[in-house]
Amino acid sequence: MYLEHFGLKEFPFSLAADPKFLYLGKSHARVKAQIEYALYIQDSLVVFTGEIGSGKTTLLHDALAKFNDNIIVAKIHQTQINEIEFLQLLLAEFGFELFEASKVELLNTVSTFLKEKLHERKKVVLIIDEAQNLGKRVLEEVRLLSDLQSGHEKLLTVVIVGQPELNEIIDSPGMEQFVQRIRLRFHISALTDEEIPEYIQHRLNVAGYGKPDLFGEDTTRLIHTYTGGRPRLLNILCDYALMNCAVENKNQVTRQVIEEVLSELQWQPYEQRFGRIKSYSALDAHSDMHNIAKLNVTKNDKQIGTFDLDKEYFSIGRRADNDFLIDDKKVSRYHAQIVTNDGESYLRDLDSTNGTYIGSDLVETHHLTDGEIFTITDISFHYIKASGDEVSTEEKFGKILEYRKPKKNNN
Repeated sequence: MYLEHFGLKEFPFSLAADPKFLYLGKSHARVKAQIEYALYIQDSLVVFTGEIGSGKTTLLHDALAKFNDNIIVAKIHQTQINEIEFLQLLLAEFGFELFEASKVELLNTVSTFLKEKLHERKKVVLIIDEAQNLGKRVLEEVRLLSDLQSGHEKLLTVVIVGQPELNEIIDSPGMEQFVQRIRLRFHISALTDEEIPEYIQHRLNVAGYGKPDLFGEDTTRLIHTYTGGRPRLLNILCDYALMNCAVENKNQVTRQVIEEVLSELQWQPYEQRFGRIKSYSALDAHSDMHNIAKLNVTKNDKQIGTFDLDKEYFSIGRRADNDFLIDDKKVSRYHAQIVTNDGESYLRDLDSTNGTYIGSDLVETHHLTDGEIFTITDISFHYIKASGDEVSTEEKFGKILEYRKPKKNNN
C-alpha cells in the first residue's frame, strides 16, 4: 500500500462517502447551503440532480450530520418499485414490517408515526436516491406524503436525488401538481479545471499529507479531460496514480504517471466514455437511425456533432442539466427548446437574454422545416427533418405550443 510511502494516515481517495473529505467547489457549496436550509426549516419537497459520481451522497451525509440530535432519516435507494412497495420500504426504514398490509393501513401507519415524531419535536427526513427510476405513480405518492401536515407544520421533508434524467420526468406532461410542490430545485455541477487541484490537495491534507506539490501542475487538465470533473472518477484515477508511484518508488505524480495509469485503466476521455454528457466541445455523436429528426451543429464552420431529437423536449442552454450545453456567459441558463411530436419540431426561445435567431430574425415560436438553420451566439443548428410520412395537421401540435418551460432557479 502507498500510505507509508507518502506518510499518509488514511487513504485520501476512498470512494466511501466520508463528510470530512468533502470539498466544496462553487456548485457544491451552493447545493450544500440549500440542503441545510431546507432541512432547517423542514421544507416539504426538495429535488437535486447531478451526474453519476458528482458527490451527491457525500453532500447529503455532510448536511445531515449537523442535525443528528433531532432528526430521523429514512433512505430509499431501491427505486424500481411500485407505490405499495415504496410505502412498505418507507415504513421498514421507520422500523415497521407491514409487508401484508393494505395501502390504507400503510398510509395510516405513516401518518400516525409522523405525528408522533412531530409531538416529540423530531424532524423526519425521507431521502430518495436514484429517483430517476421512479414511476409517475410513485412520485404522486411522494407528493401526497410531502403534503402531510398537522396544523401549520409539515410532517415530512422529502429530498429527492437523481441523475439529470430526473428533470425530464418532472417536466413531462401530467406532473404539474408535483412541480408545484417543489420548494427547492437545483443541479450539482462537475468540478472545473481550477477546482480539481484544490480538490486533490484538500483530500491529501485531510489524509495527513501537507505538502503542496504531490501532483504536478501539468496533470490537472489531463485529469479533467479523463474524469469530466466527477469526484468519483477523480478518486479512482488519483488512488491508482498514488499506488503506481509507490510501486515505482516515485515521489510525485507527474503527467507521465497519469498517462501510464490511464493506459492501464484503458480509459478514454470522459465525453467519449459517457455519451450522455452534454457538452458541445467534445460531443461528436452520429446515428444511423433515419426516422428521427436531427440537429447538425457547427461553430465557425467547424462540425461539432449530429444530435438526435429522440425525445419530446430538447433543451439548449448554459446549465449542465440541458440536453445541449453551451459554456458561454452570453447564453442563458435555459436558452431555447425544441419540442418534437409526430415527426414535427417547434423551436421556442425561453425568454433568453441574447435571443435565438433564424437569419437576422429573432425567434419566439417557430415551426422548423427541413434544412432550416437557427443560431445561438456563434453556434449554428441545422435542422434535418425525420424521414417518413408527412404529418402536418395543426391540431396535433396544439399541446406543443402549451409547453412548460424548464423550471428556472438561481443556482
